[in-house]
Amino acid sequence: MRGGDSTTTLKRRRSRISQSTSVEELMAPVSSEIKNISIDDLPDVVLVEILGRLPRYKFVSQCKLVSKRWCHLMSNAYFIGRFLCLQRDHKQTRTIINRSGYEFLTRISASANPLSLLFKRLKSFHRLQEEPVVVSTYNDLVLCCASMCEQRDYYICNPCTLQWVPLPPPPQVDQIVPIGFICDQPYHNCKKDDQGGHIIQLNAEYRCKVMRLIFPYGQECACKKFKVQIFSSETGEWRESNVSSPSDINFYVINYEANFIYNGMLFWGGAGCGPCGNFLIGLDPFMIDSSCGSNGDDYYECRFIELELDRPFMFECLGTYRGCLRMCDYNSATRVLSVRDLNEEEILFHGGTVKLGMENMKVYSLDKEMMPDDDPTGNLMLGFDPYDDDILYLQRGGDSDIVKCDIHTREWSKIAENRRMESCVYFPFVVPWWPTPVPRLPHQKLV
Repeated sequence: MRGGDSTTTLKRRRSRISQSTSVEELMAPVSSEIKNISIDDLPDVVLVEILGRLPRYKFVSQCKLVSKRWCHLMSNAYFIGRFLCLQRDHKQTRTIINRSGYEFLTRISASANPLSLLFKRLKSFHRLQEEPVVVSTYNDLVLCCASMCEQRDYYICNPCTLQWVPLPPPPQVDQIVPIGFICDQPYHNCKKDDQGGHIIQLNAEYRCKVMRLIFPYGQECACKKFKVQIFSSETGEWRESNVSSPSDINFYVINYEANFIYNGMLFWGGAGCGPCGNFLIGLDPFMIDSSCGSNGDDYYECRFIELELDRPFMFECLGTYRGCLRMCDYNSATRVLSVRDLNEEEILFHGGTVKLGMENMKVYSLDKEMMPDDDPTGNLMLGFDPYDDDILYLQRGGDSDIVKCDIHTREWSKIAENRRMESCVYFPFVVPWWPTPVPRLPHQKLV
Protein backbone atom coordinates (compact mmCIF):
# COMPACT_ATOMS: atom_id res chain seq x y z
CA MET A 1 0.00 0.00 0.00
CA ARG A 2 1.33 3.43 -0.86
CA GLY A 3 1.85 6.24 1.65
CA GLY A 4 -0.92 8.42 0.12
CA ASP A 5 -3.52 5.60 0.23
CA SER A 6 -2.65 4.92 3.86
CA THR A 7 -3.12 8.57 4.78
CA THR A 8 -6.56 8.60 3.14
CA THR A 9 -7.56 5.43 4.97
CA LEU A 10 -6.43 6.90 8.30
CA LYS A 11 -8.51 10.02 7.69
CA ARG A 12 -11.63 7.90 6.98
CA ARG A 13 -11.08 5.87 10.14
CA ARG A 14 -10.60 9.05 12.18
CA SER A 15 -13.95 10.43 10.96
CA ARG A 16 -15.80 7.38 12.28
CA ILE A 17 -14.20 7.43 15.78
CA SER A 18 -16.60 7.85 18.69
CA GLN A 19 -15.91 8.28 22.40
CA SER A 20 -16.98 4.70 23.02
CA THR A 21 -14.45 3.28 20.57
CA SER A 22 -11.80 1.26 22.38
CA VAL A 23 -8.10 1.46 21.62
CA GLU A 24 -8.08 -2.15 20.48
CA GLU A 25 -10.98 -1.54 18.10
CA LEU A 26 -9.25 1.56 16.73
CA MET A 27 -5.76 0.15 16.24
CA ALA A 28 -6.47 -3.37 15.05
CA PRO A 29 -7.80 -2.55 11.59
CA VAL A 30 -5.35 0.29 11.06
CA SER A 31 -2.34 -1.84 11.95
CA SER A 32 -3.31 -4.43 9.40
CA GLU A 33 -3.49 -1.77 6.72
CA ILE A 34 -0.21 0.05 7.43
CA LYS A 35 2.02 -2.91 8.21
CA ASN A 36 2.97 -3.26 4.54
CA ILE A 37 4.14 0.37 4.25
CA SER A 38 7.87 0.69 3.50
CA ILE A 39 10.20 3.56 4.37
CA ASP A 40 10.75 3.90 0.65
CA ASP A 41 7.11 5.01 0.38
CA LEU A 42 7.99 8.23 2.19
CA PRO A 43 8.51 11.41 0.18
CA ASP A 44 12.10 12.62 -0.21
CA VAL A 45 11.61 15.57 2.13
CA VAL A 46 10.37 13.28 4.92
CA LEU A 47 13.17 10.78 4.35
CA VAL A 48 15.71 13.60 4.57
CA GLU A 49 14.30 14.64 7.96
CA ILE A 50 14.68 11.08 9.23
CA LEU A 51 18.13 10.31 7.83
CA GLY A 52 19.38 13.78 8.71
CA ARG A 53 19.14 12.84 12.38
CA LEU A 54 21.79 10.15 12.16
CA PRO A 55 24.30 10.87 14.95
CA ARG A 56 27.44 11.13 12.80
CA TYR A 57 28.75 10.98 9.26
CA LYS A 58 30.02 7.39 9.42
CA PHE A 59 26.41 6.18 9.69
CA VAL A 60 25.50 8.32 6.68
CA SER A 61 28.21 6.64 4.61
CA GLN A 62 26.85 3.23 5.65
CA CYS A 63 23.27 4.18 4.79
CA LYS A 64 24.34 5.24 1.31
CA LEU A 65 24.86 1.54 0.56
CA VAL A 66 21.18 0.72 1.18
CA SER A 67 19.94 1.73 -2.28
CA LYS A 68 20.62 3.99 -5.23
CA ARG A 69 17.85 6.32 -4.07
CA TRP A 70 19.38 6.72 -0.61
CA CYS A 71 22.85 7.23 -2.07
CA HIS A 72 21.58 9.91 -4.47
CA LEU A 73 19.47 11.59 -1.79
CA MET A 74 22.27 11.67 0.81
CA SER A 75 24.79 13.01 -1.69
CA ASN A 76 22.55 15.97 -2.51
CA ALA A 77 23.52 19.45 -1.28
CA TYR A 78 20.07 19.85 0.33
CA PHE A 79 20.60 16.76 2.50
CA ILE A 80 24.13 17.87 3.45
CA GLY A 81 22.85 21.30 4.47
CA ARG A 82 19.96 19.84 6.46
CA PHE A 83 22.23 17.27 8.14
CA LEU A 84 24.67 20.01 9.17
CA CYS A 85 21.85 22.18 10.51
CA LEU A 86 20.68 19.33 12.71
CA GLN A 87 24.25 18.63 13.88
CA ARG A 88 25.24 22.23 14.64
CA ASP A 89 24.51 21.95 18.38
CA HIS A 90 26.81 18.94 18.76
CA LYS A 91 30.47 19.38 19.55
CA GLN A 92 32.93 18.48 16.85
CA THR A 93 35.44 15.89 17.97
CA ARG A 94 38.93 17.34 18.26
CA THR A 95 42.04 15.31 18.85
CA ILE A 96 45.75 15.14 18.01
CA ILE A 97 47.70 12.70 15.84
CA ASN A 98 51.42 12.20 15.41
CA ARG A 99 53.32 11.89 12.15
CA SER A 100 52.76 8.11 12.07
CA GLY A 101 48.99 8.55 12.31
CA TYR A 102 48.86 7.43 15.94
CA GLU A 103 46.10 8.97 18.12
CA PHE A 104 46.43 8.06 21.80
CA LEU A 105 43.14 9.75 22.86
CA THR A 106 41.09 7.26 20.74
CA ARG A 107 38.55 9.92 19.76
CA ILE A 108 38.60 9.16 16.05
CA SER A 109 38.06 5.43 16.48
CA ALA A 110 38.82 2.59 18.87
CA SER A 111 41.97 1.88 16.87
CA ALA A 112 45.27 3.24 18.15
CA ASN A 113 46.21 4.09 14.56
CA PRO A 114 43.07 5.34 12.75
CA LEU A 115 45.10 6.33 9.67
CA SER A 116 46.50 2.83 9.14
CA LEU A 117 43.97 1.87 6.42
CA LEU A 118 44.61 5.11 4.54
CA PHE A 119 48.38 4.60 4.76
CA LYS A 120 48.03 1.00 3.61
CA ARG A 121 46.08 2.06 0.51
CA LEU A 122 48.49 4.89 -0.25
CA LYS A 123 51.46 2.57 0.01
CA SER A 124 49.88 -0.09 -2.19
CA PHE A 125 48.43 2.23 -4.85
CA HIS A 126 51.59 4.32 -5.29
CA ARG A 127 54.02 1.45 -4.59
CA LEU A 128 55.75 3.31 -1.80
CA GLN A 129 58.82 1.78 -0.22
CA GLU A 130 57.85 2.80 3.31
CA GLU A 131 54.86 3.95 5.36
CA PRO A 132 53.77 7.56 4.62
CA VAL A 133 54.14 10.19 7.34
CA VAL A 134 51.96 13.12 8.39
CA VAL A 135 53.67 16.49 7.89
CA SER A 136 50.75 18.89 8.41
CA THR A 137 46.97 19.02 8.97
CA TYR A 138 44.05 21.40 8.46
CA ASN A 139 40.78 20.42 10.20
CA ASP A 140 40.08 16.91 8.86
CA LEU A 141 42.50 17.09 5.92
CA VAL A 142 45.96 15.57 6.30
CA LEU A 143 49.06 16.34 4.26
CA CYS A 144 51.14 13.17 3.98
CA CYS A 145 54.57 12.60 2.52
CA ALA A 146 55.96 9.40 1.06
CA SER A 147 59.13 9.71 3.13
CA MET A 148 60.33 11.73 6.09
CA CYS A 149 63.88 12.11 4.78
CA GLU A 150 63.27 12.80 1.08
CA GLN A 151 60.23 15.06 1.01
CA ARG A 152 59.19 15.04 -2.63
CA ASP A 153 55.92 13.12 -3.04
CA TYR A 154 52.97 14.67 -1.17
CA TYR A 155 49.31 13.68 -0.83
CA ILE A 156 46.34 15.66 0.50
CA CYS A 157 44.14 13.06 2.22
CA ASN A 158 40.93 12.70 4.20
CA PRO A 159 41.09 9.68 6.53
CA CYS A 160 37.29 9.78 7.05
CA THR A 161 36.52 9.15 3.37
CA LEU A 162 39.78 7.34 2.49
CA GLN A 163 40.24 9.73 -0.44
CA TRP A 164 43.44 11.42 -1.45
CA VAL A 165 44.92 13.46 -4.27
CA PRO A 166 48.63 13.30 -5.17
CA LEU A 167 50.46 16.58 -5.69
CA PRO A 168 52.92 17.09 -8.53
CA PRO A 169 56.55 16.94 -7.38
CA PRO A 170 57.87 20.29 -6.13
CA PRO A 171 61.14 21.78 -7.37
CA GLN A 172 63.82 19.38 -6.24
CA VAL A 173 65.67 20.11 -2.99
CA ASP A 174 68.31 17.97 -1.27
CA GLN A 175 67.38 18.54 2.37
CA ILE A 176 64.37 18.17 4.63
CA VAL A 177 62.37 21.39 4.60
CA PRO A 178 59.76 22.99 6.88
CA ILE A 179 56.34 22.54 5.30
CA GLY A 180 52.81 23.70 6.13
CA PHE A 181 49.29 23.18 4.81
CA ILE A 182 46.39 25.65 5.03
CA CYS A 183 42.96 26.33 3.47
CA ASP A 184 41.40 29.75 2.96
CA GLN A 185 38.11 28.81 4.70
CA PRO A 186 36.31 25.80 6.20
CA TYR A 187 34.33 23.58 3.85
CA HIS A 188 31.07 24.72 5.47
CA ASN A 189 29.92 27.69 7.54
CA CYS A 190 26.82 27.96 9.72
CA LYS A 191 25.21 31.38 10.22
CA LYS A 192 21.82 32.74 11.25
CA ASP A 193 19.44 34.26 8.73
CA ASP A 194 17.09 37.24 9.21
CA GLN A 195 14.37 35.01 10.68
CA GLY A 196 16.66 33.54 13.32
CA GLY A 197 17.09 30.24 11.51
CA HIS A 198 20.37 28.73 10.40
CA ILE A 199 21.86 28.68 6.93
CA ILE A 200 24.61 26.26 5.96
CA GLN A 201 26.95 27.53 3.29
CA LEU A 202 29.05 24.92 1.51
CA ASN A 203 32.36 26.23 0.23
CA ALA A 204 32.81 23.70 -2.54
CA GLU A 205 35.40 25.90 -4.24
CA TYR A 206 37.63 26.30 -1.20
CA ARG A 207 41.32 26.86 -1.90
CA CYS A 208 44.28 25.22 -0.24
CA LYS A 209 47.99 25.94 -0.24
CA VAL A 210 51.03 23.86 0.62
CA MET A 211 54.14 25.89 1.45
CA ARG A 212 57.78 24.79 1.78
CA LEU A 213 60.48 27.03 3.23
CA ILE A 214 63.77 26.93 1.31
CA PHE A 215 66.70 28.34 3.25
CA PRO A 216 70.11 29.34 1.83
CA TYR A 217 72.11 26.40 3.13
CA GLY A 218 75.85 26.48 2.59
CA GLN A 219 75.93 30.20 3.32
CA GLU A 220 75.70 32.15 6.57
CA CYS A 221 73.57 30.53 9.28
CA ALA A 222 71.53 33.70 9.81
CA CYS A 223 70.16 36.00 7.13
CA LYS A 224 67.06 37.99 6.23
CA LYS A 225 66.16 36.51 2.84
CA PHE A 226 64.98 33.08 1.75
CA LYS A 227 62.59 31.45 -0.72
CA VAL A 228 59.27 29.61 -0.44
CA GLN A 229 57.72 27.05 -2.77
CA ILE A 230 53.91 27.25 -2.77
CA PHE A 231 51.51 24.73 -4.27
CA SER A 232 48.05 26.09 -5.13
CA SER A 233 44.96 23.91 -5.60
CA GLU A 234 43.67 26.51 -8.08
CA THR A 235 46.52 26.10 -10.55
CA GLY A 236 47.73 22.62 -9.58
CA GLU A 237 51.29 23.93 -9.77
CA TRP A 238 54.21 24.89 -7.55
CA ARG A 239 55.58 28.44 -7.70
CA GLU A 240 58.64 29.91 -6.05
CA SER A 241 58.62 33.30 -4.33
CA ASN A 242 61.06 35.49 -2.43
CA VAL A 243 60.59 36.26 1.26
CA SER A 244 62.36 38.72 3.53
CA SER A 245 62.42 39.09 7.29
CA PRO A 246 62.80 42.33 9.28
CA SER A 247 65.37 40.52 11.45
CA ASP A 248 67.99 37.85 10.92
CA ILE A 249 66.67 34.28 11.04
CA ASN A 250 68.87 31.48 12.32
CA PHE A 251 67.64 28.71 10.01
CA TYR A 252 69.55 25.96 11.81
CA VAL A 253 67.51 26.20 15.02
CA ILE A 254 64.02 26.09 13.45
CA ASN A 255 61.86 23.13 14.48
CA TYR A 256 61.07 21.83 11.00
CA GLU A 257 58.53 19.25 12.11
CA ALA A 258 56.24 21.54 14.13
CA ASN A 259 54.07 24.05 12.29
CA PHE A 260 50.79 25.57 13.38
CA ILE A 261 48.09 27.92 12.11
CA TYR A 262 47.00 31.14 13.77
CA ASN A 263 44.70 33.75 12.19
CA GLY A 264 45.23 32.41 8.69
CA MET A 265 49.03 32.31 8.94
CA LEU A 266 51.51 29.44 9.14
CA PHE A 267 54.05 29.68 11.96
CA TRP A 268 57.31 27.93 12.84
CA GLY A 269 59.45 28.34 15.94
CA GLY A 270 63.19 28.49 16.46
CA ALA A 271 65.14 27.90 19.68
CA GLY A 272 68.80 28.62 20.17
CA CYS A 273 71.38 30.62 22.09
CA GLY A 274 72.60 34.14 21.46
CA PRO A 275 71.22 36.59 18.89
CA CYS A 276 68.08 35.51 16.97
CA GLY A 277 67.94 32.41 19.16
CA ASN A 278 64.27 32.27 20.26
CA PHE A 279 61.77 33.41 17.66
CA LEU A 280 58.63 32.70 15.64
CA ILE A 281 58.20 33.32 11.92
CA GLY A 282 54.77 33.57 10.29
CA LEU A 283 53.73 33.64 6.62
CA ASP A 284 50.40 33.93 4.81
CA PRO A 285 50.56 31.80 1.62
CA PHE A 286 47.48 33.53 0.21
CA MET A 287 49.09 36.97 0.56
CA ILE A 288 52.41 36.12 -1.03
CA ASP A 289 52.35 37.57 -4.53
CA SER A 290 53.12 34.94 -7.14
CA SER A 291 54.99 37.64 -9.09
CA CYS A 292 57.71 37.55 -6.39
CA GLY A 293 59.54 34.88 -8.31
CA SER A 294 63.07 33.61 -7.92
CA ASN A 295 64.31 36.00 -10.59
CA GLY A 296 62.38 39.05 -9.36
CA ASP A 297 63.26 41.81 -6.95
CA ASP A 298 59.96 41.83 -5.03
CA TYR A 299 59.90 40.31 -1.56
CA TYR A 300 57.07 39.35 0.78
CA GLU A 301 57.89 40.34 4.37
CA CYS A 302 57.17 37.59 6.85
CA ARG A 303 56.07 38.10 10.44
CA PHE A 304 58.99 37.84 12.87
CA ILE A 305 58.46 37.57 16.64
CA GLU A 306 61.57 37.68 18.76
CA LEU A 307 61.45 36.18 22.25
CA GLU A 308 63.78 37.74 24.80
CA LEU A 309 64.22 34.74 27.09
CA ASP A 310 67.05 33.89 29.45
CA ARG A 311 67.48 30.43 27.96
CA PRO A 312 66.64 28.50 24.76
CA PHE A 313 62.93 27.73 24.49
CA MET A 314 62.59 24.33 22.83
CA PHE A 315 58.97 24.63 21.62
CA GLU A 316 57.82 21.19 22.75
CA CYS A 317 54.24 22.18 21.99
CA LEU A 318 52.73 24.82 19.73
CA GLY A 319 49.07 25.51 19.17
CA THR A 320 46.04 27.75 19.65
CA TYR A 321 44.21 27.76 22.98
CA ARG A 322 41.39 30.14 24.00
CA GLY A 323 42.25 32.54 21.23
CA CYS A 324 45.94 32.68 22.18
CA LEU A 325 48.96 31.09 20.59
CA ARG A 326 50.52 28.81 23.20
CA MET A 327 54.21 27.93 23.31
CA CYS A 328 55.51 25.33 25.75
CA ASP A 329 58.87 23.99 26.85
CA TYR A 330 59.17 20.85 28.98
CA ASN A 331 62.46 20.00 30.70
CA SER A 332 62.24 16.28 31.34
CA ALA A 333 65.32 16.26 33.61
CA THR A 334 63.85 18.79 36.05
CA ARG A 335 60.15 18.06 35.30
CA VAL A 336 59.55 21.80 34.79
CA LEU A 337 56.91 22.95 32.31
CA SER A 338 57.13 26.52 30.95
CA VAL A 339 54.12 28.02 29.19
CA ARG A 340 53.88 31.32 27.33
CA ASP A 341 50.60 32.44 25.72
CA LEU A 342 50.80 35.12 23.01
CA ASN A 343 47.68 37.18 22.41
CA GLU A 344 46.59 38.61 19.08
CA GLU A 345 48.01 42.05 19.85
CA GLU A 346 51.46 40.59 20.48
CA ILE A 347 51.41 38.43 17.35
CA LEU A 348 49.86 40.86 14.89
CA PHE A 349 51.71 43.92 16.12
CA HIS A 350 52.00 46.38 13.24
CA GLY A 351 55.80 46.51 13.48
CA GLY A 352 57.96 43.85 11.83
CA THR A 353 59.64 42.59 15.02
CA VAL A 354 58.00 41.91 18.36
CA LYS A 355 60.17 41.48 21.43
CA LEU A 356 58.61 39.49 24.24
CA GLY A 357 60.06 38.90 27.69
CA MET A 358 59.65 36.51 30.58
CA GLU A 359 57.08 38.54 32.53
CA ASN A 360 54.08 36.50 31.34
CA MET A 361 55.78 33.11 31.48
CA LYS A 362 54.01 30.49 33.62
CA VAL A 363 56.15 27.79 35.20
CA TYR A 364 54.83 24.49 36.62
CA SER A 365 56.76 21.83 38.52
CA LEU A 366 55.41 18.32 37.97
CA ASP A 367 55.39 15.67 40.69
CA LYS A 368 58.22 13.19 40.95
CA GLU A 369 55.69 10.40 41.52
CA MET A 370 54.04 11.24 38.22
CA MET A 371 57.28 11.55 36.23
CA PRO A 372 59.92 9.37 37.99
CA ASP A 373 63.65 9.78 37.44
CA ASP A 374 64.37 6.24 36.23
CA ASP A 375 64.61 7.39 32.60
CA PRO A 376 64.17 11.18 32.35
CA THR A 377 65.59 11.29 28.83
CA GLY A 378 62.61 9.27 27.60
CA ASN A 379 59.96 11.57 29.07
CA LEU A 380 58.01 13.33 26.33
CA MET A 381 55.45 16.09 26.30
CA LEU A 382 52.68 14.98 23.91
CA GLY A 383 50.46 18.04 24.05
CA PHE A 384 47.47 19.76 25.59
CA ASP A 385 43.92 18.47 25.32
CA PRO A 386 42.01 20.20 22.47
CA TYR A 387 38.98 20.67 24.77
CA ASP A 388 40.75 21.69 27.98
CA ASP A 389 43.99 23.69 27.89
CA ASP A 390 44.68 22.83 31.53
CA ILE A 391 45.00 19.13 30.68
CA LEU A 392 48.45 18.01 29.60
CA TYR A 393 49.48 14.61 28.22
CA LEU A 394 52.98 13.23 28.79
CA GLN A 395 54.80 9.98 28.21
CA ARG A 396 56.86 8.50 31.03
CA GLY A 397 60.16 7.24 29.72
CA GLY A 398 60.64 4.32 32.11
CA ASP A 399 57.41 2.39 31.45
CA SER A 400 56.11 4.18 28.33
CA ASP A 401 52.82 5.02 30.05
CA ILE A 402 50.68 7.93 28.84
CA VAL A 403 49.86 10.29 31.72
CA LYS A 404 47.03 12.82 31.89
CA CYS A 405 47.82 15.78 34.13
CA ASP A 406 45.92 18.88 35.28
CA ILE A 407 48.64 21.54 35.48
CA HIS A 408 46.62 23.63 37.98
CA THR A 409 45.27 21.03 40.41
CA ARG A 410 48.34 18.78 39.89
CA GLU A 411 46.04 15.76 39.73
CA TRP A 412 47.12 13.06 37.31
CA SER A 413 46.23 9.59 36.08
CA LYS A 414 47.44 6.99 33.61
CA ILE A 415 45.29 6.68 30.48
CA ALA A 416 47.40 4.12 28.58
CA GLU A 417 50.18 1.67 29.39
CA ASN A 418 53.23 0.59 27.39
CA ARG A 419 52.61 3.01 24.52
CA ARG A 420 56.04 4.02 23.27
CA MET A 421 55.86 7.17 21.11
CA GLU A 422 58.62 7.60 18.56
CA SER A 423 57.98 11.34 18.28
CA CYS A 424 56.62 14.17 20.39
CA VAL A 425 55.42 16.04 17.29
CA TYR A 426 51.63 16.04 17.13
CA PHE A 427 49.16 17.73 14.80
CA PRO A 428 45.58 18.86 15.52
CA PHE A 429 42.82 16.87 13.83
CA VAL A 430 39.07 17.58 13.70
CA VAL A 431 36.47 14.87 13.09
CA PRO A 432 33.88 17.01 11.27
CA TRP A 433 30.11 16.77 11.05
CA TRP A 434 30.60 16.35 7.31
CA PRO A 435 34.01 15.47 5.82
CA THR A 436 35.86 17.98 3.69
CA PRO A 437 36.33 16.66 0.15
CA VAL A 438 39.94 16.59 -0.98
CA PRO A 439 40.55 19.37 -3.52
CA ARG A 440 39.97 18.70 -7.19
CA LEU A 441 43.14 19.73 -8.94
CA PRO A 442 43.07 20.88 -12.57
CA HIS A 443 43.19 17.94 -14.99
CA GLN A 444 43.55 15.39 -12.21
CA LYS A 445 41.26 12.64 -10.96
CA LEU A 446 40.67 11.86 -7.30
CA VAL A 447 41.79 8.53 -5.88
